[in-house]
Amino acid sequence: MARPMRKNAVLKLGGVGALAVLLLGGGLQLASAGENTGSTAAQTVNCPTVRDKLPAVPASAAAGVERELANLDEEIARQNERLAKQAANPQGGANFINNAILGPLKSKRVAVLDRIEINFNRAGAQRPDLDALATCGLNAPGVASALNSSVKAGNTATGGNNTTAAAQTVNCPTPQIPAVPAQAAANVQAELANLDKQINEANARLAQQAANPQGGANFINNAILGPLKDRRQAALDRIEIAFNRVGAQRPNLDNFAACGLNGAGAGNAGNGNAGAGNGNAGNGNAGAARTVNCPTPQIPAVPAQAAANVQAELANLDKQINEANARLAQQAANPQGGANFINNAILGPLKDKRQAALDRIEIAFNRVGAQRPDLDSFAACGLN
Repeated sequence: MARPMRKNAVLKLGGVGALAVLLLGGGLQLASAGENTGSTAAQTVNCPTVRDKLPAVPASAAAGVERELANLDEEIARQNERLAKQAANPQGGANFINNAILGPLKSKRVAVLDRIEINFNRAGAQRPDLDALATCGLNAPGVASALNSSVKAGNTATGGNNTTAAAQTVNCPTPQIPAVPAQAAANVQAELANLDKQINEANARLAQQAANPQGGANFINNAILGPLKDRRQAALDRIEIAFNRVGAQRPNLDNFAACGLNGAGAGNAGNGNAGAGNGNAGNGNAGAARTVNCPTPQIPAVPAQAAANVQAELANLDKQINEANARLAQQAANPQGGANFINNAILGPLKDKRQAALDRIEIAFNRVGAQRPDLDSFAACGLN
């Protein structure tokens, strides 16, 4: 059978957690619609969950995937409302529910599932085949629909009464890297960014596991922590090689490969500021590159429905740090400008970019009705 036409349209997202509260509440309340009118209790749609069927979500695709999972739940809520009305005031013939509710719902789910697949593809990951998850049936009257909304990894909020418990996150040691030769700095920063990306991907899998547990007692060790250790070892090896290639002493970073687990809701350290060297550049001729020293934003408990946006902006902050460090590495290798070049061309623009990202984090809280935090004091960075 030919696969349905794929569309690249992106739907606007309502809050994931708020949606979970709204939808789950709706599923429970609407299921009993008609109790006061004497009509039959409403059925609800029984759609296969998607979150637990996804492979590891690339960090760069996480926000898009979360948007579409929320869209799936929104469609479930709409059709449950229609089923409640149908129970209270039946219309049409025997095939009304199939033709007017389940059929259109399948078509809408196909489009959303296609967009989830496209998010993987755009991030350079293998595109999953989710077509089998498009078709929905019916629950017995009074049974709530299963939803895909959950708390994102790394948040400290429980997100309300109808969200899943906060997921655990990986606890990885920050590599203790000696003074980085300027000519190796760009490669080292790239690998530190890879380490952060690997942490984000592992946390996404832990979030899926918290929402929909699978496997036995050793699943997390075998399917998440074990592969993470292997990927970290490869990145750490490449950092060591970067030193070796420029004639500097190769550090031994093997003991930073293995990760453990934080408690549910606890965050983990990133590697964005690691690797700064304040000493001389080993055997190289250039001075060791300086790195930016940015304060870690102290963010209050994140509402589940704001989690995807907050995580995306935290990733942006790390990306900004990596970009600034790359520029500092270039400046160390080939100095340019006057005494104020670093302040004017690197730290100033970095502050502006961080302020914009921090503003978007504040707005993410505000949009879901939570108190907007004041993060302005975390915008300015110094130098290590």
